Amino acid sequence: LDRGYVDFSIDSTQVAISPDKRDMFITAGVTEGEQYTISDVKVSGDTVLPKEEIEKLVIVKPEQTFSRVLLELTADTITATLGNIGHAFAQVNPIPTVDREKRTVGINFQVVPGPRVNVRRIVFKGNARTSDEVLRREMRQFEGAWYSQAAIDRSKIRLQRLGYFETVDVETPAVPGTNDQVDVVYNVKETTSGSFVFGLGYSQLSGLTTSIQLSQNNFLGGGNRVSVEAQRSDYLQRYSFSFMNPFFTDEGMSLGYNLWWREFDYSDFNTAQYSSTSAAAQGVLGLPITETDTVSLLFGLDSNEILTFRGSTPQSIIDYIDAVGQRTFHTWRTEVGWARDTRNHFFMPTGGLYQRISAEIALPGSTVEYYKLNYEFSKYWSLSPALVLNTRAELGYGDSYGSEQVRNICQVNGSDPQIPMALAAAEGTPCAPGSSLVRTLTADGLPFFENFYAGGTRSVRGFRDNTLGPRSEVISGFRGQPLGGSLKTTGSVEMIFPKLFDSPAARVSAFVDFGNVFDGIDNFETSELRASAGVALLWRAPVGPISISYAFPIRKQDQDEIERLQFTFGGGF
Repeated sequence: LDRGYVDFSIDSTQVAISPDKRDMFITAGVTEGEQYTISDVKVSGDTVLPKEEIEKLVIVKPEQTFSRVLLELTADTITATLGNIGHAFAQVNPIPTVDREKRTVGINFQVVPGPRVNVRRIVFKGNARTSDEVLRREMRQFEGAWYSQAAIDRSKIRLQRLGYFETVDVETPAVPGTNDQVDVVYNVKETTSGSFVFGLGYSQLSGLTTSIQLSQNNFLGGGNRVSVEAQRSDYLQRYSFSFMNPFFTDEGMSLGYNLWWREFDYSDFNTAQYSSTSAAAQGVLGLPITETDTVSLLFGLDSNEILTFRGSTPQSIIDYIDAVGQRTFHTWRTEVGWARDTRNHFFMPTGGLYQRISAEIALPGSTVEYYKLNYEFSKYWSLSPALVLNTRAELGYGDSYGSEQVRNICQVNGSDPQIPMALAAAEGTPCAPGSSLVRTLTADGLPFFENFYAGGTRSVRGFRDNTLGPRSEVISGFRGQPLGGSLKTTGSVEMIFPKLFDSPAARVSAFVDFGNVFDGIDNFETSELRASAGVALLWRAPVGPISISYAFPIRKQDQDEIERLQFTFGGGF
């Protein structure tokens, strides 16, 4: 019927079983008939809205091949439009007039709007831990207002994007004894959203990870998010506290702050070998400007102490620290961002767009002054219920601003040449008597500890984490260490198969990843981009998210570090 065969019919069916009773045969006798086209299309009945507006919603056009699916789609579109202005029980009946001599069909869309409906109550069921207030403030359909299907659907999406619920379903039962009132009932199935958590995880990059976290996304019933965390892995110790009030004002402005202390050993992180001890205090403000757009502002102070190892740490890092003249970097940091999020689910989206632009600046008065620009893009294209295409890209760039820092390195005459001393603080300042100039060092560009990295499960799968891009000189006979870069270009095209598992908690995908990092815009070359292709599994297991991928590098170089099978898992018990 979707291809114009209006007279198609099934005349008979027969079922037969094979002699060994292991196979079954079904035979159907069908009559296909002739193919019909559309002769004319009209709209009748009480359209409520101007008839011209309703006619614009009609997809079926004269001279098209008859298609039942287009009739149903047109009827659903008109019904949804009327439903958005209160006619919850609107019906659109496509009435065909068949002319078998001319093999044409005339279509009359008869509109029966029904009464205009008011929403009496909005009810939530299944939210044992999450308070009604947290759900109710996500509503775009209001009690006592006219029924709107668009507002009800949007409210459902906002609940799904909270990340508190595994499933969200909505019903609109009629109020008994009336024909112009309904209740809107949201049935939710909660997942872990806040509790005392002992976390255990493993990834090929970080090894065994343990963490203890006390978090509550609805602290004291007010919807505030509070988190205290202690984490330890092969390369990281981290202790943090964060607080966020997502509805500091009734208009949806959020306000929060973060405190953290961290010890990081980069030598176990597939990057240059040095260690850092850092701490930060930050305040975060978020302001929604539309239903899907948000601007954010972060301001904070952080301190980062770098420890290098001569003979192990790349010389460029040692020279940078010597040029600055100190190994503790204090930063007054601010970040301004804009984000648009129209995705329909927090964990497993099948449609919508996410993009974010941010500018991070180390303000004047910081030990080094620099900025970082970042752009993230991800769009989900629902090609069919069984196919979802995801396209992603991330661009990052950073540089210093203001005057570069220059320092002369002088050496005391007659001293060990392997132990130079910094005796002059600025370029042009002569060395002290009894010493001579060894070299002049310059610290400019993005600081090495703020570099972008690529490779691994979060960028270009199939390559070891953080190993793409510029490398240092050969040290102690080993290959150069990854340094990262001030320019990042990565992207991915991923085909997701959401129906392979009969569960919203798991999905399989096939992907092509590409990208690299570069030492500045001038060094960008498309020939240096890496690419890989493979398959991935993402599962929201009871022990936490599990991600497994197997990738084949399809564009690589001999010195690249390949890691085809990559996985991470972790979560709460």
